[in-house]
Amino acid sequence: MSARPPIWVWIVPEAETKRAQIVGWDDRAPDRRGTAGVLGPWLAVAADLIIEEEVAMKSIRVLCVLALAAASSACGSDGSTPSEFTLSRSPQHVNRVIPGERPLALVTVTAQGEGEVELTATVSLDGASATVRPASRPAGEAAEVWVELPETDTEAEFTVTVTGERDGLEHKVDITATAVPGVDDLADTATQIADVFLAELDGSVDGLPATAGELIGGTPVANLLVVTHYAWFTDDYEIGLAWHVMVAPDDWAELYVRPRNELTPTAAYKLDSWSTALGGGEFTITEIDPPVEVTR
Repeated sequence: MSARPPIWVWIVPEAETKRAQIVGWDDRAPDRRGTAGVLGPWLAVAADLIIEEEVAMKSIRVLCVLALAAASSACGSDGSTPSEFTLSRSPQHVNRVIPGERPLALVTVTAQGEGEVELTATVSLDGASATVRPASRPAGEAAEVWVELPETDTEAEFTVTVTGERDGLEHKVDITATAVPGVDDLADTATQIADVFLAELDGSVDGLPATAGELIGGTPVANLLVVTHYAWFTDDYEIGLAWHVMVAPDDWAELYVRPRNELTPTAAYKLDSWSTALGGGEFTITEIDPPVEVTR
């Protein structure tokens, strides 16, 4: 913050709360009062902080330089008041996660003003690590939280804490999940089902490659029964797949596409029977509403 001249402030403490009301101020001399109520909110907050330490219930005078010291942490590097921001996560519930490098959740920034929020992550599980990709985001764009989990033969709950920081302001959001034993034994089936979608859509959807051979970065995204989930991560898109582990005609499958800077998928499709399609039988693929959140 830039330097300001000292300002004398008159504050009157309240007997019950030991807080204060500003009754006058003057930037010329301590014996001349100015107009009440024209001080900025930074000074009102500082005055409250100061008077809480006072015991004697009497009118006092406080130099503004003290108020400035108390308020300096709330100012931007250019002397302006920084814009507030909040962090949110999606999905609200994260399932069981197997060892290896796995996507855990998405976080988004809601903020006023310009400027990106720096994002970092820590994890409570020994031997694990967590990262946010990318490490900074402007308001309205999503970032991905990834974990690297060690091999385990037991289940263990863990928490990843994502911290956002901008201009001295800091907010956190926690994501809790359970580490479980397991390996990725879904890749072959997932790739075969995805190839049915890709062949039928034939390059008509942004973010989808022409063939399953171009899918990269595949990983399970939720360790669930009955409905299995898998996803691939290209440079710009997440391609998610879910299939119902049942016999025909109840073995549907769904595929969605999500730009990696967005919170929710933008396109989705449903296959009526994946086992029939893989067996060479007749099948249909229809466009459906994208899910309201990703599955993790």
